[in-house]
Amino acid sequence: MRPIVRALLAASLLGSAVAVLAPVSASAADKPSPEVAKYLLGAQKALAAKDLDGALGDVKQAQAVSERTPYDDYLINSFLAEIYIEKNDYASADAPMEAAADSPVLPDDQKKSAISNAFQLAMSAAHYQKALGYAQQLQAMNALDTKFYSRVALAYYELKDMPHAQQYAQMSIDASKAAGQPPDENMLKIVMNGAMQQNDQAGTQTALENIAVQYNQADNWSRLIDFTLGTKGLKELDELNLLRLKFLIPGAMRAEDYDPLASVANLMGYATESKNVLEKGIHDGAITAAQAGPSYVQARNGAATDARELNTIAAQAAHAKTGEADIKLAEDYWGYGRYADAEVAARRAISKGGMKDPHEAPTLLGMLQAAQGKYADAQQTLGQVDGSAARKATAHVWSLYAQAQMKAQGSTAQAPAPH
Repeated sequence: MRPIVRALLAASLLGSAVAVLAPVSASAADKPSPEVAKYLLGAQKALAAKDLDGALGDVKQAQAVSERTPYDDYLINSFLAEIYIEKNDYASADAPMEAAADSPVLPDDQKKSAISNAFQLAMSAAHYQKALGYAQQLQAMNALDTKFYSRVALAYYELKDMPHAQQYAQMSIDASKAAGQPPDENMLKIVMNGAMQQNDQAGTQTALENIAVQYNQADNWSRLIDFTLGTKGLKELDELNLLRLKFLIPGAMRAEDYDPLASVANLMGYATESKNVLEKGIHDGAITAAQAGPSYVQARNGAATDARELNTIAAQAAHAKTGEADIKLAEDYWGYGRYADAEVAARRAISKGGMKDPHEAPTLLGMLQAAQGKYADAQQTLGQVDGSAARKATAHVWSLYAQAQMKAQGSTAQAPAPH
């Protein structure tokens, strides 16, 4: 995380460094010695003219004065820090900034800005223990805000103090949410890492969900789905539905995901879906035809049979008294990518009832709505799914996906349709 830390600090320092400079004037709480003042006045003029090298030369001469007071040193270090920050040389700015912040004569009206900048520069220099000392001072001044909470969390994280890292990361997340702003992804990941280290399954799940919904990135969804696949009591249908979500999200599938999805689809009698999954993996270069091997041959043969029988199966399902044939038809249509036709079949199955697994059809219906971009309807449907913990966990992840897509759509998202 260190490069991210430094980038964040650089951006904030540029706008705040000037505040640490005390003016060289008689109104200051103390005064510089005359010889030092002469050089610092020259540095001040050079800074105003954006002559950073000239200003640095003047400050170096002030630094060479043999008899200096603590206030002289405070001013010299403040000027040095300012000049180096203006030069974007944060490594060189750190030592004088820390010295200014640690000065026994630091004026009260300069404490907050000086300590804030010292904290940020100490972070940039990887002086994490020193940075935490400044953070404690800022906290005593009630001067910590969301960005400082996140940096304190990063400092503790770098020092491998996960309990405190989690504490401040959560404070940053809570402050961001209270302000109506998205939480920092690094803070969410710190909370997640801490939960994983403590074997806190519920905490890990929550953190993974927050990251996936907030940032809506394929790799985050992939991690969340992988974690949910470990849910106790997961059955083949639940595994199939979770892997279907991976397959639906561009970039979420990994090379090792194609065979499990194809295998469980084939095992459950959906050969066309199995064939299409393997062909997509081969087309995308994720797997080779040789890797697909006998599974691909079996799926291809089964898909040919499915294609010949599909219309007959559909006709029989339409006239069946219970919804069992309809839900199997809907599952089959899913493998073809015929989501609208599958939705009709799933709704018919629900209206007929009498299915071996009464929770299969509502789950599939919500998935189909999500796959068609009906995200509000999908959330409503999936939120009502009952059954085992694994089934509800599967529906919940799909619902989160719909929520994230609806959020991404913003004001264009649809309102729930009446049922």
